Amino acid sequence: MSRLVWVQGTQLTPASSALAAADRATDRVLLVESLPHVARGRLHRHKAAFVLAAMRRFADELRADGWEVDEVPLAARVSFDDALRDAVRRHGATGLLAMEPSGWTSRARLLALDLGVPVELTPDAMFLCGRGEFADWAGTRKRLRMQEFYAWMRRGHDVLVDADGEPIGGQWSFDPANRETFAAWRRSGAAERPTPPPAIDPDDPVLAAVQDDLDRLAPGLVGRRDDFWLPSTRAEARRWLADFAATRLPEFGPYEDVSDPGDPWLRHATISPMLNVGLLGPREVIDAALAEHAAGRAPLASVEGFVRQVLGWREYVNGVYWLRMPGYAALNALDAHAPVPPALADGAPTAMACVGAVAATVERHAWAHHIDRLMVLSNLMLLVGTEPRAANRWFVERFCDGYDWVMQANVTGMGLFADGGQMSTKPYAAGGAYLKRMTGHCKGCRFDPARRTGEDACPFTTLYWDFTARHLDRLRSNPRTAQAARGWDRFDAAEQAAIRARAAEVVDGILAGRL
Repeated sequence: MSRLVWVQGTQLTPASSALAAADRATDRVLLVESLPHVARGRLHRHKAAFVLAAMRRFADELRADGWEVDEVPLAARVSFDDALRDAVRRHGATGLLAMEPSGWTSRARLLALDLGVPVELTPDAMFLCGRGEFADWAGTRKRLRMQEFYAWMRRGHDVLVDADGEPIGGQWSFDPANRETFAAWRRSGAAERPTPPPAIDPDDPVLAAVQDDLDRLAPGLVGRRDDFWLPSTRAEARRWLADFAATRLPEFGPYEDVSDPGDPWLRHATISPMLNVGLLGPREVIDAALAEHAAGRAPLASVEGFVRQVLGWREYVNGVYWLRMPGYAALNALDAHAPVPPALADGAPTAMACVGAVAATVERHAWAHHIDRLMVLSNLMLLVGTEPRAANRWFVERFCDGYDWVMQANVTGMGLFADGGQMSTKPYAAGGAYLKRMTGHCKGCRFDPARRTGEDACPFTTLYWDFTARHLDRLRSNPRTAQAARGWDRFDAAEQAAIRARAAEVVDGILAGRL
């Protein structure tokens, strides 16, 4: 008599609590490649290939470790629900054991599924802060603040703190030191020293078999086979982590907010896809950065900035997701109902150089760093009024590290301010001036970031002021955005009318795929 241990494609870690609770001698591991799941919507090919290849590798690892493994192949063309029912029947299983799913909908669906046997869920082992632990911490606060959570996590996990629990370097965040401009990036010569992630083996047989399956079974996916770049084994992921720590971490901090159209990687780690499926664990990622600082090879500001993303923001986003769902997904504080712009949804041509460059990066790599995501992609959707569910779905489908728990807080909350300020204290709306200061996209663009009206005005600048006008009362009452409201008030009536009229033309052009 044995149980099935269902390992999902986002839980490919030997630290799985479900595997820890199972018995190698009697229980059987189940991995399901669901074609309906892969082929739905507009999923990026790289995301599908990455997860499928990693699943097949993990199955081999489990067999080598003494587990009996049942793999349901993509060619079976079954849903997760049908695969689970069939596996229970075929193996005469007495129960299903699974680690808590990473998404709220997946969890609810699994618990509602009638398999005819008991379903036991074990705690999520993909994070350092458990869901109950986060809820306990949140229950002691009137308002949730990431910085307070981050300090609490630093102390609790003994990361960059002294014997008294105080921050090494005298401050919890070195963010003010990590905001160099695009001009500083160019002046430093860093742009002339590209440090791309390591290359993968394009002739790897497991990956080739996955790509062949996708060619045959899911030809409508976004992206090209030949552009694939993601590691799908634990060994490769660790090599990527080591390469980042040695070559990019030292300069990560100062240039983390820069965007260069000539270099999609800059000094970013690009390990979030591996973290989010379990090929890397958060503690080993943090320890790799700490080791570089201890050896004197990476400055504290860069190491702290990186640790804050992993130990602070990533853990916080997951905690907020499970605390606020399912209602969080329905929030729409700014009453936004426009579709995703065609330049992003359908690859429509655009005259906006920044949007075109970042959209092309996503189309090719299923990835972009956080400034391109927040200040170009999300900013565009915020300014044109994209409906939050549609925006969230697009990010989940197009990004190789995109899952509902990631995107709800990052897109719905921080990017679109649809939660009214639960994730951030202000909307991250920005005009062309910000993009010119922090990115290299404006050079050669036909639009002028300094102009608000006219055919040559930067659409971001026009829409920024139109956004300010549409939400004037909200912005006026917020200390962090009151200056923008005062700026709008300084325009005379004729200028305000011209901005609003030009903004209507811009939105129409963007949503029609003409701009």
